[in-house]
Amino acid sequence: MLDLYANWPAPKNIIALATTRRNGFSLSPFGSNNMGLHVQDNSEHVIANRNAVIERLGLPNTPEWLEQTHSTTCVVIENEHNRSADAAITRKTDQVIAIMTADCLPILLCDKAGNEIAGIHAGWKGLVNGIIETTLEKMQSKSHNLLAWIGPSICKTCYQVGDDVRDLYTERYSFAADYFQPDGNRWRAAMPQLAEAILKQTGIMSVYQSNACTFERKNDFYSYRREGQTGRIASLIWFNQKQD
Repeated sequence: MLDLYANWPAPKNIIALATTRRNGFSLSPFGSNNMGLHVQDNSEHVIANRNAVIERLGLPNTPEWLEQTHSTTCVVIENEHNRSADAAITRKTDQVIAIMTADCLPILLCDKAGNEIAGIHAGWKGLVNGIIETTLEKMQSKSHNLLAWIGPSICKTCYQVGDDVRDLYTERYSFAADYFQPDGNRWRAAMPQLAEAILKQTGIMSVYQSNACTFERKNDFYSYRREGQTGRIASLIWFNQKQD
């Protein structure tokens, strides 16, 4: 498997997927298809990986690679030059949105008519600080007309957090406590399911889970929790200009 395609009923003119760590040029500990230039990998290898993805998928343009900082900044690609952001939106049919992750949640959005797409990088900080809500405020589509796909990310079994993280969530969201399971003096956090609950609270009822754990599937995905120094996969969404 070179790519994991989104398991959602998006319009035919929308393509969404997550790359894997397979079949690239990067060497250990980034082996082998690392998309991140910011993780101290050989930049020539990363660029070769990115170019290979563009060619393999027949992308209409070079993806917009964001400088992700766990912020709540969202940019509209065609209207803003800033790329220091953790979410992006576009309505231009030749643009490709890319979200890099290695345990955090990649959340891809599209409207049911196939006119608008978005990508969100949601770590625990961004999620609790409102990256989903900030993105939706900048989208033209109404929430009830959107679909969401939550790509490969760390699952509840593999992700522990402390009281500080749980407290932040339960203070912001009345339903958040349901997604934290006690484990000694820490908590197992079901972040993909918690993100789904937040999406549904905003009015996006069509939410689809990849159910792919980055920590467990070490041959397919990178995991910061598992490896520390490691690469990044990319979750990509774009408009298909080659429809039959």
